[in-house]
Amino acid sequence: MGQAIPLHWSPVLIRAAVWSLIGMIYTPLYLVLSELLAPTLGAFAGMAAAAAAGAIGAAFYGARQLALMASLIGTGCAVVAMAITGPDVAPWILSLAAVLLSIAVGFLVRFPHRCTADVGVKVLAGLVTGAFSAGLLLAAEHFLGIRLPPPAVLAFLVSVTGVLYVSVLVARPVRVGGRGRFCDVSEGLVIGVIAVVAANGLAAFAGIFAVGDPGALTEVLLRVTESLPAALLAAMFAGAVAGGLLEVFEFDWVDRV
Repeated sequence: MGQAIPLHWSPVLIRAAVWSLIGMIYTPLYLVLSELLAPTLGAFAGMAAAAAAGAIGAAFYGARQLALMASLIGTGCAVVAMAITGPDVAPWILSLAAVLLSIAVGFLVRFPHRCTADVGVKVLAGLVTGAFSAGLLLAAEHFLGIRLPPPAVLAFLVSVTGVLYVSVLVARPVRVGGRGRFCDVSEGLVIGVIAVVAANGLAAFAGIFAVGDPGALTEVLLRVTESLPAALLAAMFAGAVAGGLLEVFEFDWVDRV
């Protein structure tokens, strides 16, 4: 029989695996959103995409049960809609269905408080640290002429955003008491955002196999497929290294504080 991994290394490997998973979630979100927002926001599209991806990644890291429920809602809405109308279902229909169902779940379902404590603060922290990390890259490109390839960009964003996010939340004052006044609202809104992303992401992926011209989201998805594999590997590796080091240096998990 093989020898088990020493006990003191197990937490390092667990956090490294979790952070690698966050990198896997972050990468396609960032690439698709930056491509989608580029015509409107220009050079600032990367900051907006990093903020959104950071917020969603924060939900998966700091409020996992809530984020998984949101993914289930979004996936379910997309599957039902595509079964009825086909893969060309309008994004606004998917988004509306996902938001309404998510708000209802936020009010009706009681998640374990430890898993969703201060979810609004956690998502806001992910949004701000994501935008800040992307702002550093934008400043480096504008003032120093340093333009990184997509794999390096994703490795930087996942690791730096994650370290900043954990550092900010571990240092925050801990709120004593049970659920706050607006917990249902904040949980419903966070579930709604993630469900909308999951629903439209699945519909866009299904559009690749549809007959006829692809929709707008499917076209964006097709444009990032070339850079996605290398960026995905870089982000997962960087996330694993950053997460493992945080465990080595004994940074607490954000859902424990």
